[in-house]
Amino acid sequence: MFFVSDAWAQGAEGAAAAGGPLAQFFGGPSSTIVMFALMFGIMYFMLIRPQNEEKKKLEKALDALQKGDKVLTTSGIVATVVTIDKERAVLKINDDVKVEFVRAAIAQVLTDKK
Repeated sequence: MFFVSDAWAQGAEGAAAAGGPLAQFFGGPSSTIVMFALMFGIMYFMLIRPQNEEKKKLEKALDALQKGDKVLTTSGIVATVVTIDKERAVLKINDDVKVEFVRAAIAQVLTDKK
């Protein structure tokens, strides 16, 4: 029992004294801040940035939307644009059915613009 506590005490002192500045940096209190900053950087470049780019791409496609373009709505309906204004779009699902949607409900533009 006495030997274990002595070993722990010697191990803690020995690790700090034996290591160089790199071991002291990663064992010190500043390492927590560095690790959080590193994790946030990774999260930003893997999650936040690509989402913002997709959002900008969709906004650009919605701004270029014209009559006759095929779109996919957030509810999964594939339709053709009949009329479109700043806030709403009238979409034709088939020859007899026209539905009015909010522009934000358009998830994807399926017509290729060339």
